[in-house]
Amino acid sequence: MSLVQFGKLPEAVAASIDLDGLVGSSPEALQQAVIMKDMKRKVQALKSNIEGQLLDALSRSVIIQPTAMTIQLQVQVRDTEAMVTLDQILASLSSVALGDYLSILKRDFVANFVDRVLQQPYSLKLDDSLTQHSLTLVPSPPSSEQRIARLENLSSIFDFVAQYLFPRLPSPHASPFLRSLSKPVVTSTLNLYLIPQLPSSFGLLPPFLELVQACVDFEARYVVNLLDNESPAHTLKDWSDGLSGHYERQRRTAILARSRELLVEKIDLTATFQVDVERPLDSSYPIAVNGAEDEEDAWGFEDESSLNTSQTDSWGFDDDAEPEPEDQPQAVEVKEPVNVEPINGTSEEQIDTDNAWGWNDDENADEETQTEEVPPPQEEPPIEEPSWDDDPWADPPSQEETPTDETTWDDDPWSDPSPADIEPVPVPPPKPATTPTPKAATRLERLASKNKKQANETYRVTSKTKQIVRFVEDVVAESKQFAASNLFTKSSKSPTSTSTSTPGSTLIQCSSSVLDLYQALCPVRFEKDLSTIEGGLQFSNDCLYLSDSVDKIEREASHHPQLKERLGECRNDLKILGDSWFEDAVNRECLQGDRILVDGTQRFTLTGDQERYDECEEAINKVVRNIKDLARRIKPIPTKTKYYQAIGRLVDAALSRVLHDIIALHDIPELESTRLAELCRIFNSLEGLFSEDPAQSSFVVAYVPSWLKFSYLSELLEASMADLSYLFEQGALVDFEIRELVNLVRALFADTQLRTNTINRLHEGHPVPTSA
Repeated sequence: MSLVQFGKLPEAVAASIDLDGLVGSSPEALQQAVIMKDMKRKVQALKSNIEGQLLDALSRSVIIQPTAMTIQLQVQVRDTEAMVTLDQILASLSSVALGDYLSILKRDFVANFVDRVLQQPYSLKLDDSLTQHSLTLVPSPPSSEQRIARLENLSSIFDFVAQYLFPRLPSPHASPFLRSLSKPVVTSTLNLYLIPQLPSSFGLLPPFLELVQACVDFEARYVVNLLDNESPAHTLKDWSDGLSGHYERQRRTAILARSRELLVEKIDLTATFQVDVERPLDSSYPIAVNGAEDEEDAWGFEDESSLNTSQTDSWGFDDDAEPEPEDQPQAVEVKEPVNVEPINGTSEEQIDTDNAWGWNDDENADEETQTEEVPPPQEEPPIEEPSWDDDPWADPPSQEETPTDETTWDDDPWSDPSPADIEPVPVPPPKPATTPTPKAATRLERLASKNKKQANETYRVTSKTKQIVRFVEDVVAESKQFAASNLFTKSSKSPTSTSTSTPGSTLIQCSSSVLDLYQALCPVRFEKDLSTIEGGLQFSNDCLYLSDSVDKIEREASHHPQLKERLGECRNDLKILGDSWFEDAVNRECLQGDRILVDGTQRFTLTGDQERYDECEEAINKVVRNIKDLARRIKPIPTKTKYYQAIGRLVDAALSRVLHDIIALHDIPELESTRLAELCRIFNSLEGLFSEDPAQSSFVVAYVPSWLKFSYLSELLEASMADLSYLFEQGALVDFEIRELVNLVRALFADTQLRTNTINRLHEGHPVPTSA
């Protein structure tokens, strides 16, 4: 006890150990004696007192504070004049007490002199004397700090403890303690120092590589050589070998985060620009021709072979306005402009004059004289209007005879034909007088247009889409620059590195990832806006503009096969997305119009009733108004061709619904047939949507496939059996299926032998046109 009182703690520790051994080796008979038990308690109290004084001396010898660390080589034992050295204190502590102390020391050292130094700027202040060594952290302004200063501070701290603290640790505890420091030091260096400083741009990579190399040198000097020289792991070295991948993944995350911010921003439809697009005149979709040519009749029946082509198929009434001899050759397709020769001694103008219908004579006369050279007409006496013109279903006179009252058609169209005239030639019904005659581009016009320059069109694109294109271009440029650099080469990798990716392989995918994110995010983010046809068409335009822009970027990436392949996939995906969104937007409007017709017309049954007729008229007028309003709204958005395609689809869907429902009727009385024809003619006002010049004929036929068929339906509803048979024999009803024509005949006409004969003829199929 006197050793403790005099402060001789190392000697007291040795004496207490001997005393404890002596008490423990007492005879068995004395083990349970009261005096022996009391001695054991006193020995344990003595040992605890000695250990407490040692720990107190150690706490004053090694002082760890948040910003300062002091090491006293010797300290005075409390309440004595004796001095004890740091080596004596550490050597005198028990294993348990020393282990607990070293755990606390590691925690405080890592928190205050590793993590803190790596996270904040400090300057170090060192004070040395014979018995005391201190290290102080002095905060520094961040603006004046160099990037490598924190790592240099950490190196200085390890130099300090390696000189004044680590050598004094007892051998059995020194190695485990130092090994326990290696992992937190490396982890903190990586997570708190290196990774946060990963550069955000390619230009900052060279100085960062110098910093990484300094960290690798730090690991080799302090972690491997000082703390844990037995471990084969080189964490910082392995991380530096894969630095290319770390940088690329970090950049990829930043790029996608920025692109996500850009994509979710609200689209400003007032900030748009026009994009020019070249469309060849001989594109696969029908090209509309504004204006009539005299080389072809507006109805297009002068060339019978044109019946096989939907683009040149027309009404075909003018072919038979004059009866032709049986041996007259068929009209052939004209390959180059020629002068029109008189037929049977009669000029084309005279043929039109002799035509009893004569509705287009006035409006076509000027156009014919301007566009076609014709021989001067033969002088003939003026032809008076024939009396049969008062009857619209009468037979026109033949060309060899002058029409007189004696040559008028029998007023009874149902009379049986005479044996001498087995196949009378009926007069076709008049063409609709409410609208100009539609005219599609013929083969001659398409042939002439093949060598013309491409027609430029424009479509509207949001300015946000241009920002996306610029962003993608920047990403592509960065990836190409990174791949072409020599900052990361395979030769710089260590033999133990497991990284197999080529530098730039991850970053080069970022541009396509941005485009993939656009396709996935925008339809969901702007679902409400894109549900309207304006929003749908605008999104379609943006996708197509992106597709075209990616195509240009792809062509510039010819030296990067991986990038070129991914951009090609994105280009195709954007093209498909734009086209499908256009189709879906138009289809939604078509279905909406179809529902209005189905609910409002009730399949056109009982239209003889005035109330039912009014309901049908209201439904059709509503659909017509909707189409016109929609045409006005979407006209500034797509290209002119797509605009006409969209409107044509809407009109065609409405006409197809009306065609289907009327043809499906089982019985159409005379009053209902007249009213149905009137309802059909309401749609004629839509033809004006397909005309850019009121003085020229429209090109509705090119964009509304069922227009001619629907126009024939409105006439067939008021036509006679002879008219229907004539049109069928001339091939004018090729758009109708045989089943549809049979249904119409049965619904419109009474059950007579003539109807039976007509139906039998219809079942034989459409006549096959013959070429000359």
